[in-house]
Amino acid sequence: MFFPSTLLLSTFVWDSISAQGVNFSFENITLSDADVENDPSIAFGDLSSPSAIPTSNGCKVFPGDKQWPSYEKWRNFNHSLGGALIKGLPPAIVCYTGTYNTAECAAVVSQYFNGSLITDNPVRIENEWLDGDSCPAQAYDNVPGGNTTNPTCDVAAYPAYVINVTTVKQIQLAVNFARNSGIRLIIKNTGHNLRGQSAGAGSLSVWTHHLKDFDFLPSFSISNFSSRAARVAVGLQSSDLAAAALEANVTLVIPGGVTVGGVGGWFMGGGHGFHTSKLGLGADQVLSLNLVTADGHFIVADPNINTDLFWALRGGGGSTWGIVTSVIVKAYDISNTAVVSHPITVSNGNLTGITSTTNGSFWAAIRTYLQFVPKICDAGGVGFNFLYNYGDALLEFTVLLLMPGMTVPQADAFAQPLYQAFQEEGINITDPNVVSKRSMFSAEPSLVNSAPIAYPSRGAGAMNLRLASRLFPRKNLEDPTLLNATFNAIYTAVVEGGYTLHSANHCPTLAVAGYPDDAVLPAYRETAMHAQLWDDGYAIGPVKLQAQRYKRLASYFKLWKDVSPGAGSYMGEADPAELDWQSAFYGTNYPRLLSIKNKWDPWGLFWAKTAVGSEGWEVSTPFPRKVPTQNREPK
Repeated sequence: MFFPSTLLLSTFVWDSISAQGVNFSFENITLSDADVENDPSIAFGDLSSPSAIPTSNGCKVFPGDKQWPSYEKWRNFNHSLGGALIKGLPPAIVCYTGTYNTAECAAVVSQYFNGSLITDNPVRIENEWLDGDSCPAQAYDNVPGGNTTNPTCDVAAYPAYVINVTTVKQIQLAVNFARNSGIRLIIKNTGHNLRGQSAGAGSLSVWTHHLKDFDFLPSFSISNFSSRAARVAVGLQSSDLAAAALEANVTLVIPGGVTVGGVGGWFMGGGHGFHTSKLGLGADQVLSLNLVTADGHFIVADPNINTDLFWALRGGGGSTWGIVTSVIVKAYDISNTAVVSHPITVSNGNLTGITSTTNGSFWAAIRTYLQFVPKICDAGGVGFNFLYNYGDALLEFTVLLLMPGMTVPQADAFAQPLYQAFQEEGINITDPNVVSKRSMFSAEPSLVNSAPIAYPSRGAGAMNLRLASRLFPRKNLEDPTLLNATFNAIYTAVVEGGYTLHSANHCPTLAVAGYPDDAVLPAYRETAMHAQLWDDGYAIGPVKLQAQRYKRLASYFKLWKDVSPGAGSYMGEADPAELDWQSAFYGTNYPRLLSIKNKWDPWGLFWAKTAVGSEGWEVSTPFPRKVPTQNREPK
């Protein structure tokens, strides 16, 4: 079942406002004590004296267990929700025996890699191997004859039920029902999570995708902040926020993919984007949050109230503190971004339409670019790049520079030293074609139609790859010895390993972050390169082969770790099997975060792999687990 992504951008303007006092209309519909007094299944929890939750042999209650709520209880629960409960069925179910529909299957296959098919479906996620690739479309096999490696669609691998929430009351009901019934609870906004936070077999899923609203606040004051701001509902995506910012004539810090949720798990994990070096991370923008906590209550967290939770939510990871419904974020003066609209693309071989050079010059260009990255940061810009290995010693390196606040002449002058260095290394690239853009999501053919998947103006689609990531410190690109070691680690992983490098180059320093303090990984403040190592073919083949491929990937990723001790990883785009995840994702903040988690969720209701406090539970199977899926892993 599909629901249209209806956008309700009210764009109200308020003269002067504080964090408390005005909510969106959907936040004014809440659960009361009177609503729950005759039904213990939806009663509020007590944080001061938490009662034990039901379990099934020490596990969360799963469909088929005797403790699983009866049909009558589910019917009554759906009635209390106003009929918002739906079955968790994957879209590709129409491509399988018993439910096959020729026209519908063709439509699903044709759009399977479209990011909107992920966001607009209640159960799909971006990296489908995390739910066991339990019901993929034929498009994944890429062979005549359709789906041959996975001949059945296992609907049990998905949430048992999904709530298409449109009010805070429905979220409160979901939280209370799941806690009191001992059922696993998960949260999905857009499904853009690479660690599987929105996946969970047999769970109850809260789908916040349709909570869409926006208010511009031209005068907003809270604690030590007084300036313009915006109140943003959690269902708005990056493209929605770009449009709202244009209408309000301001700049907002938003994600880089059009379909990524603008104020959900993105900012909770830190949140990088176009303005990271100039205005900070997504977490640095948040001034106040409305959310439902594990006891079922609807609260505010800001610099004055529930301050511990306010700190933890901004950079301490998602899916573990509560269900956010809206946030207030900083708004800035309108600012154009100068873009090198034709990416720097070179190859060490013959690729149609791409500048060719020798192998020596090719790698010299990459080293030159790495040395140039700190200058990009100091100018408030960001860089996005890919380094592909096509096999047979054929490589491609692609770079795109975004320079917020620069005019076209300024950006042109800024990029000249890099181009001149390339020329000196024997790479014949013409001068940069620089354009000025008010919105990074407006139509620009060179960005929209031909750029790689993770570049601006492209919605991330069904990637289904395995990755590991590292935050290389700025010193690794400035110190000659560290630069050589970093360069060699990247070279070995790409050339010998055959993997793809994708990196975002930015510097979200504490000086840029500003007020108020947050829980972002401290090592992130020292970084200049968020680098990812991709195994694009990971999801193809049985689980045993996937485990072998991951072991190989991890061996090359260790080279990156060895040259960046203590650096950590950006949790929004990271390995769900990171062994030292507490340190890699949270650093020295982890003990404080864990204490806050235990205070606000003593039941362990909100759980996701590698989230704060997740040590208390694990996804269990009757046989040894080979990969970190969120279902009954196939053999």
